[in-house]
Amino acid sequence: MTKNRIVKYAANTALLAVLAAAGIGVYQLGTAPSKDENIQEEVEFQPVEQEESTEEPMVDAGTSQVEADLENAPEENLAGTDFTENTLEESASEEVSTEPENAEEDLISSEAETDTRGTANEEITGEIETEDASAGAAALPELSFSEDTQMEWPVNGNILLDYNMEQTTYFPTLDQYKLSPAIAVQAVEGAPVTASVTGTVYSVEEDAQTGTTVTMEIGDGYQAVYGQLKDLTVAEGDTVDQGTTIGYIAAPTKYYSKEGSNLYFAMKKDGEPIDPVAYLP
Repeated sequence: MTKNRIVKYAANTALLAVLAAAGIGVYQLGTAPSKDENIQEEVEFQPVEQEESTEEPMVDAGTSQVEADLENAPEENLAGTDFTENTLEESASEEVSTEPENAEEDLISSEAETDTRGTANEEITGEIETEDASAGAAALPELSFSEDTQMEWPVNGNILLDYNMEQTTYFPTLDQYKLSPAIAVQAVEGAPVTASVTGTVYSVEEDAQTGTTVTMEIGDGYQAVYGQLKDLTVAEGDTVDQGTTIGYIAAPTKYYSKEGSNLYFAMKKDGEPIDPVAYLP
């Protein structure tokens, strides 16, 4: 009987112990701070010196994002890379200068195309001018003159003064003897004067001794000179056929007042005077 009481007492004691332990556990769960409160408490009481911020540092005003990133980048990421200010400037310069370079290339290309068009136009113009010159040359008669060429008398009349470049000839108006590079053919004032041979008018001049004077190129270095004229029908550059009227006899200049009205007619070969009578019939 006594043994049963002892066992019962031990069982009750153990049950009370279990209940007491369970009550204490419940009380601790109800009164214990939460996990978040523990974390907050740890954060509040953690020294500032031991904080390790995981946030990225703020970028100062006026500092580019690129420079900030470079300053905050880990050293291992920068290994083998030289990010200097010059490198940044060169990169920025390359990006900025790309478009101007392309623009310059486009401009050069445009100028080249313009130059090409200009050259083509010049070539076309030159070809047209050459064709015009060739056509003009083809239209002009070929001037050919030699000692065998026969000319016509430019005016009908007697010779008042002969050609003479070896001996002097007397000039009545001047009352002196001198060399005579031409002939003076007597003609009435207003008589027509014709081209002795086909030629091109080289010059038209006013001379004190010979008055209005026409010089014509007749080919192979030969020239024909007509003086004492008026009312010309030709001008410089004109090509005149043999027998065509070029002007009319004018009143004589004061150097031929005693000789009277006449045609001053001369010929030259390579600039030197020759006797025109040798080529007249």
